[in-house]
Amino acid sequence: MIAGKPMTEYRLAALDMDGTLLNSDHETTPYTRAVIARAAAAGKIVALSTGRALSELWAHLRTIPGIAYVIGESGACIYDVRQDRILHRIALDDGAVDAIFTAAEGMDVTAQCFIDNQSYMTDGSDRAMARYHIMDYASVFRAGTRFVADAAALCRENRGRVSKVNLYFADAAERDRYPERIRSLDVAIKDSVGIGWEISPPQADKAKGLIFLCDHLGLSPNQVMAVGDGGNDLDIMAAAGLSVAMGNAIDAVKAMADATTDDCDHDGAAKAIERYMLAE
Repeated sequence: MIAGKPMTEYRLAALDMDGTLLNSDHETTPYTRAVIARAAAAGKIVALSTGRALSELWAHLRTIPGIAYVIGESGACIYDVRQDRILHRIALDDGAVDAIFTAAEGMDVTAQCFIDNQSYMTDGSDRAMARYHIMDYASVFRAGTRFVADAAALCRENRGRVSKVNLYFADAAERDRYPERIRSLDVAIKDSVGIGWEISPPQADKAKGLIFLCDHLGLSPNQVMAVGDGGNDLDIMAAAGLSVAMGNAIDAVKAMADATTDDCDHDGAAKAIERYMLAE
């Protein structure tokens, strides 16, 4: 039991992906996969809590059969893995899609967007990845993204079906100026990888996604352990009965967490499941 927390049996583990479940090579270890399998066999529910689209998750879902649900696209998509069924989806407002890209005109930026569970991105070359400070995630993008000539144009053609837009900037100063340009828009904007922004419908965040999933499963959020490392994990960790910060988490996550585990290169998420959900 964590000091100050109710004595609750944690039934569901909500695990962030990058920097949490996945190591620095964006992979899971045999140890982590074995722990998740043990948790599933013990009747626990393991869910991914991620900003990724489903197209960026298929390889992991195939290799980690213990994963039962996905709180994806920063809460805009809730997916039942075993039934292969979308339980909940939210799209950006049509006008917001136009305004997001209009506001970026004149800036040195590249776009990624999620349409019907698929990630699309402009230019997958090494040169572009390096220019926009996302080379560390090149393997992730190439595994689950379709590269198109103009992701912004694709989004405008598919208004009503765009659930998230990620903008990656070449220049940090331009990135910092961008939010003021969309200040009047009813959207959620959060830090992304590199020097970028994730822009989602206002109703979409990981915490709201968790509440939806808990209602669907008949669970209380107090029965959830949430594990994360970054700023976009703060809301779901605050909503969960137990919040666990990775050893590599940012200071703000460590400061609010109920407990800390090892870093992502030492199976920290799996060790949290063992300690708080599988301990005798």
